[in-house]
Amino acid sequence: MDEKAMARVVEILETDPDFYVPIKKLWLMLQGEGLALDLDLETFQAQLEADDRFEFIEGIDHAEGFEDDPEFEAEMEALGFFSGPRVKLASREMTAEDVFAGLTRSLRQLNEALRGAWDTRPEDDPETEEMLLETLALAEQLEREIQEIIESSQEEGESAPPELEE
Repeated sequence: MDEKAMARVVEILETDPDFYVPIKKLWLMLQGEGLALDLDLETFQAQLEADDRFEFIEGIDHAEGFEDDPEFEAEMEALGFFSGPRVKLASREMTAEDVFAGLTRSLRQLNEALRGAWDTRPEDDPETEEMLLETLALAEQLEREIQEIIESSQEEGESAPPELEE
């Protein structure tokens, strides 16, 4: 990877609100900017892994269980849900506030995606409708519980970032 592309990777990882960025998302961002065009995803990942400025965690596979729907992964990515490993700039420190902010953003994104799924659910499919209703209820409950934890920590004198306060 050339120096310009590597500098852009570092810049993105220094400023992205999510500390751990999906490698595929990062690669697609660079490709969209005309950088690292000569690298396939696997080579891009290998070059990042060879650089000790980066830390990695395993990601989840959003398409697991949907192997019979080849468009599912593309749809998930369009919603901002990328499968696969994630990368973080090793020098970027995370605080509790950062973790809560990331969790809150992820839960809001999840709830938006679930509401979109509800709006486009198949007609006359009570099983899918019931599953979506249950999932929506659980996700909204989780978001409320996280908000209660944040508010509780604020009452105990700890601070939460402004974007978490509603």
